[in-house]
Amino acid sequence: MPQSGKLLAWIDRENGDAVVAAFVGAAAKNTRAPATRVCASRDEARRWVEAEASAFGLPVEWVDPTETR
Repeated sequence: MPQSGKLLAWIDRENGDAVVAAFVGAAAKNTRAPATRVCASRDEARRWVEAEASAFGLPVEWVDPTETR
């Protein structure tokens, strides 16, 4: 059964060839750290976030990483 809400997601800190993808449930953004993964490209990062969102049955809202700090 799909959960309610959405995932807030962003791609942060390009470090050489790597980027960090992150997401957190909108309802939990003030109470838990985001899930993160180091990816080889922005495209890989986007695919990972979208696959995780699909598994949860939630839409993704892409946000500016500076808004999450």
